[in-house]
Amino acid sequence: MPDVSGKGLVAAYQALNYDNTVHLKDGRGAGRHVLWPGSWKVCDQYPKAGTPFSHRPITLTVVKARESCGAGR
Repeated sequence: MPDVSGKGLVAAYQALNYDNTVHLKDGRGAGRHVLWPGSWKVCDQYPKAGTPFSHRPITLTVVKARESCGAGR
């Protein structure tokens, strides 16, 4: 699993070969939906970077690009 935390959502999709099984979770807990991936960034990922890429579900926690993830990202 590549490290996509801190990247823009478009770059994350590219790193994941545009896998359509990627699930997105609103990092603010507001249940927002991503309509324009270029406006969002990845704060966290599951599975974590370095985990063998073995057809398991991928969840990316995202916020709007202008928002803070916390922890300096």
